[in-house]
Amino acid sequence: MADIPRMRTLPEAMLEIKSLDPHSALTLTALRRMVNNGEIPYVSVASKRLINLDILLKILQNAGQTQSDEKI
Repeated sequence: MADIPRMRTLPEAMLEIKSLDPHSALTLTALRRMVNNGEIPYVSVASKRLINLDILLKILQNAGQTQSDEKI
């Protein structure tokens, strides 16, 4: 059987993140903003936007590596 992507609505994805890290600072509003800005790919199904949970977790895991912590 092929691996089935773990597609979630944005609120469902937030519940998964909170279950993995109850103290996560990520909010549903921030997650929506990331989707709207094209930082997280999504699929539209009717009026819902679905995101691949595994891709989201990889993006969040690599977030600190793509941005510089240096300030001018």
